Amino acid sequence: MVKKWRSGCLYSLVSGVSLVFLFLLLMLLLGSIPVNKGFAQHSQGIEIFVTDNGIHTDLILPVKTKYIDWRTKLPLQQYKEADSSYQYIAFGWGDHRFYMETPTWKDLKPGVAVTALFWPTRSAMHVSYAKKRLEPNNSQQPLILSEQQYQGLVQYIVATFQQQNKEFILINGAGYTGKDNFYKAHGHFYLFRNCNNWTNRGLKEAGVKTAVWAPLPFAIMQHLR
Repeated sequence: MVKKWRSGCLYSLVSGVSLVFLFLLLMLLLGSIPVNKGFAQHSQGIEIFVTDNGIHTDLILPVKTKYIDWRTKLPLQQYKEADSSYQYIAFGWGDHRFYMETPTWKDLKPGVAVTALFWPTRSAMHVSYAKKRLEPNNSQQPLILSEQQYQGLVQYIVATFQQQNKEFILINGAGYTGKDNFYKAHGHFYLFRNCNNWTNRGLKEAGVKTAVWAPLPFAIMQHLR
């Protein structure tokens, strides 16, 4: 029995190390290979931002363009501290439980992190209104898209939300502040399909130069910079 137990532990350990090694290898390889290599920013068009906090990426879009006014989908009445002067809106897809139980990194629980990484779990969309245009820097990269590219990105984001009667489904009482909220989303979250992969796929849909696969932010940002 002891020998079987030791063999089982050793097998689990080797499997875990092998999985981590495979993940890192794929990340470095596929993260360095660009897609949409012919992409060039337009001198005129619609400006968006891609933001990186070191672990998670968001897509930041204008609140209103001629193609969509996000306030019709995400009404300001659902945001206690946002008003009609807010010019930008941020979108981030992620693990539902992680979002609900981890408002700050100090609240992170090992069990929540392990489940999110290694078991496909339901997802949520995090939406935040921003007062004004972001200041460009290494972690806040601006992109100017053509009208067609922007429309493709909008369609991608809208399709991620679950809808009922053509309305996004709000998760009541889940926002961290009066400027943000959470909504039910399509897709399951896990290590190989995480928040950064969601951002990366959106950029692909818009024809932006980005990585083949991007589980971590740097795989996206290195191509934008």
